[in-house]
Amino acid sequence: MSKIMELVGGNTEFIMLSIYAIVITIAVTIAISMVAKRLKFAKYLPGIFLITIGIFVLFSVINDLFNPANVNSIAIFLIGCSSGVISLLVALIFGIVQNGR
Repeated sequence: MSKIMELVGGNTEFIMLSIYAIVITIAVTIAISMVAKRLKFAKYLPGIFLITIGIFVLFSVINDLFNPANVNSIAIFLIGCSSGVISLLVALIFGIVQNGR
């Protein structure tokens, strides 16, 4: 456990960047969901967009994946896909809540 805390302690910039990206993505998804109430599909667009960007970045470095120079690309993939999935889940929750009213 101490080795994990040691690794996490040295990479706080990636953790903070991912937290900021997730919070911004949730805010954008909520804003789009409130603005475009009639367009049911619009609230899913930020999540789909982020997952697409993440997968595109992964495929751009897939041939040389384990090169230490590609750490930033792998971080972009992880942050993009994780915030995209969270955005899709928030949009799904908003869709359920809006249909319940």
